[in-house]
Amino acid sequence: MTFLLTAVLVVNLPLVVRTYDSAGVSARVLERAQQGAGVTLAAVGIEPIWRPPCHATGCVSKPKPREVIVRLVKSTPRSERDSLGFAAVDVGQRAGTLATLYVDRVDALAAQSGVDRGELLGRAIAHEIGHLILGTADHPRFGLMRAIWKADELSRDMPLDWIFSEDQGAKMRRRLAARASETPVVESVIAEARLSTESDDPVDNAAMWKRARRLEPSTRVTVTVSGAAPVERYFVRLDSAELVVLNLSAPGLPKRQLLNMAVDNPAWMAATAKMIYKDNNLRVGPEGVFVKDRKIAELTDVVEHLPRATVASIVK
Repeated sequence: MTFLLTAVLVVNLPLVVRTYDSAGVSARVLERAQQGAGVTLAAVGIEPIWRPPCHATGCVSKPKPREVIVRLVKSTPRSERDSLGFAAVDVGQRAGTLATLYVDRVDALAAQSGVDRGELLGRAIAHEIGHLILGTADHPRFGLMRAIWKADELSRDMPLDWIFSEDQGAKMRRRLAARASETPVVESVIAEARLSTESDDPVDNAAMWKRARRLEPSTRVTVTVSGAAPVERYFVRLDSAELVVLNLSAPGLPKRQLLNMAVDNPAWMAATAKMIYKDNNLRVGPEGVFVKDRKIAELTDVVEHLPRATVASIVK
């Protein structure tokens, strides 16, 4: 009797990923994102081939059948509220080639949940590539391809929350394999698959603003502004339009005295762009911050006015 041993070799299918970066993502964050997305895709038999990022609009050309484009941009006032990104999918041809990620919102969610920015960006990239290959705007209830990502889920970091299902992986391999004999996807977009986070208020994050109103002047807070990393600041006051904080990171500032002035009269501290607020030998006003008539800082470097629309999070 003869036994025939058959070895089955599973080879990862290549997928060229071209990145267009207008958000200025650092090399470290982008490398971490590509590594994370690569591991997630490799788990279902797809090997992304990352092309060097492009930073000019003219370098984005029509992709080939086994190519996709990932745009890394910053959100604008017209961007859909809470959206982390979206994939443009032609549901008729069941394929897509262009995905967009709002890097500033990904950064804000990473800061809120205490996870690595690059790791979260990589998960979002893998999610959107999943839509492009699967050719659907649908979202399941569980796993990487669910529609809404919550901060507590990210903090919990359960492995099953961040992988493709076995069925999704099999479909992605079949669809990607079929692309080799197909013409490039037509440019008419029928559906957009959106990945979102969950804010306290779907319209204007009013709950966060309401909580911040209860803060006492001089309270140390961590503030995240869209498109920037979280920073430590000291609360002064806020109204319906803006948040006012003190930036005391520069050396040589009389920190305790400035904080006491904010506690004594936060409205005066907030109004120093138009008036002078004095405490003994310390003077804060439109011309800057002075100690004994010696200028030690520009006013805008110490007293910061942050428009409400730009504030992603305020954490005590």
